[in-house]
Amino acid sequence: MDGDEHDLFHARRAFRRQNSSLLPGNSYEQAPQDDHEFQNLTPSTEWTEEPVTGLNISGLSRPVKRVPVGSKGPSFTSTDASTSTVAAPDSLVLGPGRSSPYQHTTSPAEDAKSFRSHRSSYSRLNQQTSQDFSPEAGLLHTHTRVDENCPTHGDILTSPWSWWTISILALAVYSTVFSGVFLGIAFAKPRWGQRIGTNGHLTFGNATLLSALLSKTVELSFVTIFVALLGQILSRRAFAKTEKNSGISIAEMTMRSWVMQPGTLITNWIVVRYAASTVLGIMVLVAVLAATFYTTAAEALVAPKPKFGPLEDRTLWGQVAASYANSIYLAQSCETPVPEDPDPDGVGPHPEGDTCLQIDYAGQSFHNFKTFMSDWRERLNVGNTSSDPSSIYGRPAPVATLFDNTTVQGQWVTPSHENITTDSQRWGRLVQNVTLAMPHTNLFNAARDPKNHILQPEDLQGNGEYFIQAAIPAPLINVLCVGMSTAELAPLIVNVSSIANPETYFPRPTAVDDIFNFGDTGPYNGVQQAPVFSKLPIEYNTLGFISQQWGYYSIYVLAAPPPVDKRAFPTDDYVLCSVKSAQYRNCTTYYRVAQSGGQLSVECDKSPGNTLPYVKAVKDAVIGNWDADWKDVGSEWLRSLSLTAGINDANASSARLLSQMIPAYSEGQPTFLTSDMPTIGEALAVLAGETALLSSSNSPFVHFWNYSVAILDEPQYQNFKARVSYKDYASGGTQTWQNLFYVILVAVFLLSSFSLVYLLWTFCLLGRVTDYTEPQNMFALAINSPPSNTMSGTCGAGPSGGLLAKKWQVDMQTAGTGATTPRDRSQHPHFYVRCREDGVPVGNSSSRRKRRSRPATITSFTVAESPAVEQYMRLAGKP
Repeated sequence: MDGDEHDLFHARRAFRRQNSSLLPGNSYEQAPQDDHEFQNLTPSTEWTEEPVTGLNISGLSRPVKRVPVGSKGPSFTSTDASTSTVAAPDSLVLGPGRSSPYQHTTSPAEDAKSFRSHRSSYSRLNQQTSQDFSPEAGLLHTHTRVDENCPTHGDILTSPWSWWTISILALAVYSTVFSGVFLGIAFAKPRWGQRIGTNGHLTFGNATLLSALLSKTVELSFVTIFVALLGQILSRRAFAKTEKNSGISIAEMTMRSWVMQPGTLITNWIVVRYAASTVLGIMVLVAVLAATFYTTAAEALVAPKPKFGPLEDRTLWGQVAASYANSIYLAQSCETPVPEDPDPDGVGPHPEGDTCLQIDYAGQSFHNFKTFMSDWRERLNVGNTSSDPSSIYGRPAPVATLFDNTTVQGQWVTPSHENITTDSQRWGRLVQNVTLAMPHTNLFNAARDPKNHILQPEDLQGNGEYFIQAAIPAPLINVLCVGMSTAELAPLIVNVSSIANPETYFPRPTAVDDIFNFGDTGPYNGVQQAPVFSKLPIEYNTLGFISQQWGYYSIYVLAAPPPVDKRAFPTDDYVLCSVKSAQYRNCTTYYRVAQSGGQLSVECDKSPGNTLPYVKAVKDAVIGNWDADWKDVGSEWLRSLSLTAGINDANASSARLLSQMIPAYSEGQPTFLTSDMPTIGEALAVLAGETALLSSSNSPFVHFWNYSVAILDEPQYQNFKARVSYKDYASGGTQTWQNLFYVILVAVFLLSSFSLVYLLWTFCLLGRVTDYTEPQNMFALAINSPPSNTMSGTCGAGPSGGLLAKKWQVDMQTAGTGATTPRDRSQHPHFYVRCREDGVPVGNSSSRRKRRSRPATITSFTVAESPAVEQYMRLAGKP
């Protein structure tokens, strides 16, 4: 073959842009519209080309005569001269001196002559061609195997150690590792404790930001590697020839956009229906959902958020400084700016402290009592009164305040099944026995002790909360009130100034000795010294008595009711009340804390909340030993409320209010609790409740004192059983429905793991195949491929319907043998895409060498056959 003939094998058929002007005297109306077939020309044995069934839009299937450059071959004549668009065959081949297919234009007369001798390709489709298509008419020619020969200059299988593959594998490792970490955190639901918080390693804001950043990078890396995985799978399927489902469809080519643009599932739902039913399509849909909602799932299940943990059994520790109801310690610790001035007469070692305590008692007791009275008023307004007038249960609970930010709620208890109706009937007089249980306030200090590692609200930027159940004794205040006549009080009315030794003075027996356990044997076995008074109080007044002998545990109040004509109901002449304190074993102490404040409460006896009573932790705890030290505390409390001012007929407000709360009593009639106001026993208990709170503020968490001194120089730790649930920053969902997001986290981890394994295996063992789902690669492949009858009519609006499911394959056309250097590009094969239904073209066959572990590359081959051929055969599955 000479040089002129060799120049005929240009990569693409040359064509000329034609002048579409009509010949003089002609018009579209004059052009004949009848359809004619091409002339049957005798093909030359030298220049005949095999037709390829491909993207042949014109549908021509007959051979076309080619002539060498410079010779004048027979022309094609067409009676359809409606346009002058198609050049003569001799102009479709570039000559030696032509560098562009757009050179050498002809005159309109020559174009018209050419059209008269040939059939227009559009005439075959019985279409009338517009003049506007004339410049592109040369594109509608019959493509043949040789025409499409565009030798590749790159490998279709490349080394796995390129920047692209290494970066993809690195992203796959990152996505797999961190998606696994996120999944593990979501399942483990760790509590971050002090690691996240105001004083932790990370603040809540930084921890949330870090979680969002990591989840977003996992999402982006997952999308990247899955699109790469999808490209490798589909590209290998496009090359495959032996598999049953070889080839890829246009619908499958759009899968990458599903992952990168999830909205296309809605906008292009027609495309989705043709690919979503396959295994790969289902996997892609799962990946789309996983990638779309991964950040949301990580926020719901992984990002730290304030959350309560379970109720845990723990041993808590608290510091103990003094015994229960230690008046000296309380006086020393009372905060006052007045310097200490010990009394030279020895009346008290800490008079300034005692004064401070009295102010504290008065302020807090009256505040608590006012709140208690308000609760009563509110319940009466709504008609919520107790249905059992004999039982104290169901009546408003006692309340108090601790450190101005903690609400304290006590509970009425009946250790000996006290009942005003039963007791009054038993003794034949008014008898009211009221017992109030208050929470142990040293729990407040223990909850904040660093040794217990309980996060406070301020440690979590105000979001912290916690809840404690403690098995510790509950301080008790008991008030026993008994009605007495003037005659019955006579033994107790003496000239106090005439008593030589008040500590050992015992008055004559009274009618109530058995009720109060009065006796003259001293403070042993619970025997109490009977009180004595200088006179009887006048109406609305009270008198007080405090024994000077240590060991007696009660203080006494004698109250006079209103005058007979002003009483709403009959009652006794006077009421004598004793007040004492102990520690109760049958209570569970509760402490709830939030940023807004805390609540300290108790649940005792048969209350449903009494789940961890002190007696369960200390089996040998007694029901309650009345505390003799409390009498010193109670004495200051009694003076601070002016309950002893009746000695001067002072008409104190507190005494007047208490005297109006004496229950009604009539001999022979049942006695009940007043339904519209608290009784005197309840009122005294609420007023004295403040002393129980202060007495336990730094006292032991057991019912006894086991140190050699009553006040410790250095506070000591004691432990106690408790159950704790606290809110800190923890991972995991806050609502049950959020468990649905576990599916997303699992899907991302599994798909990332699969992508890593698949890419690592294919890259290392088989190499990386050119991704023909990427737009730039598909465009290059498609524009160098012959037209297809299957896609006829889709150039304007694109494919639709069943065309989206048609299978396409990447095929190869070899260029022969004889390569001597990698730069001899013409010896490498040409790759193009064709529809599987268009049939298999006849290609050049070449002998196969023994396959190596990895095919050679174009830049390194020295054999006679291009390495791209072996690469293709590997991908196609051919031997």
